[in-house]
Amino acid sequence: MNLQVGEYRSSLSTRRETKEKIFQTLRADIISQKLKPGQAVREEDLANRFGVSRTPIREMLLRLEYEDLVKLVPNRGVFVSELMSKDIEEVIEIRLTLETTAARMAASKLTEQHISELNNISEELDVAVELQDSILSFGADSRLHNLILEAAGNHRAHKIINNLMGQIHRIRFISGHKPGRSNTTTSEQKEIIRALLNKDPAKAEEAMRIHLLNTKELLLPSSEMERKFEEFVRNSVPI
Repeated sequence: MNLQVGEYRSSLSTRRETKEKIFQTLRADIISQKLKPGQAVREEDLANRFGVSRTPIREMLLRLEYEDLVKLVPNRGVFVSELMSKDIEEVIEIRLTLETTAARMAASKLTEQHISELNNISEELDVAVELQDSILSFGADSRLHNLILEAAGNHRAHKIINNLMGQIHRIRFISGHKPGRSNTTTSEQKEIIRALLNKDPAKAEEAMRIHLLNTKELLLPSSEMERKFEEFVRNSVPI
C-alpha cells in the first residue's frame, strides 16, 4: 500500500511539473513573440508538440487567459492576445501607483540580504550592457522589481503586480527593442538601486517614477502613430 501511495505521489508530482513546464514555455513564447499577437493557438498542435493529451493543454490555456496572454473566442478558438496601447497605459498606470510607493517603502526596510542582492543585480546589469545581452538584462530587471515589492512588505500590492506579470513582461520585451532604450533603461535601473542602497525613500520613489514614465512615453504613440505602433508590436523580432 505504501509503495502504491508513493508511486501515486510521484506520478502526481511529475504531472504537475509537466504542466508547469508547458505553461512557462507557452508564456515565454508569447512574451518573446515566437507566438505573435493575434495568432491562433490550437490545442491539438500543442498536445502533439508536448506529447500530452488536450486536458493539460486546456488547463494551461486557461491560466494564460487569466494573465490576458491569450483570448478564448467562442466557436472560433484560442488566439494570442493583441497588446494595444490602451493595455500598456493601464498596466503602467497601475505600476506607477503601486511600485513607486513600494520603492519608497523598500528604501527604509532593506535587510542585509536585500542589499547583497541589489549589489548583485547592479553587477549583472553592467555585464548585460557589456555583452549586449537582452536576456540577462531582462532577468536582472525582473529581479529588481520583485525585490522592491518584497522588501516593501505590501503583500496585496505584490499580488496585484504578479497577476499582471505576463503583460509586464510583454511590455518590457517591446520596450527593450526600441532603439537606444536598453542603455537608458540600465541607467534608470542603476539610479533606483543607488537610491535604495542610500536608503533614500524620496529618491527611490522618484527614480522608479521616472523609469516607468519613460517607458510609458516611449511606448504610447500619438493617435496618428497608432497604426505604426501596432505594426511594430506585431512584427517585433523574437530574442
